[in-house]
Amino acid sequence: MRFEYAVRYEKSLRRVPLHDRRRAAEAIEQIVAYCETRRAPEGLGLKKLFAREKLGIVFEARISLARRLLFTVQQDVVTFLMVGDHDDVRRFIRTFQ
Repeated sequence: MRFEYAVRYEKSLRRVPLHDRRRAAEAIEQIVAYCETRRAPEGLGLKKLFAREKLGIVFEARISLARRLLFTVQQDVVTFLMVGDHDDVRRFIRTFQ
């Protein structure tokens, strides 16, 4: 499995506080471990949001009460899309509907 970071991910990460950046890094480690072992991490709150042919399956992971990490899985590639609050996630999802 290959893991990539979208340009939008890097930009969105710069806008969140340092403690949420650390939590995002921890969440990514858990997601990578999940993809390799197929053992679901506890407390990460993975949720399938939707699927699109060109984008793949979009998932949400909870990194804190207010912050979410979006990523997509398409064949053997996992791409981390963005980190943001609920409103950021809604705006991002609207771009694909």
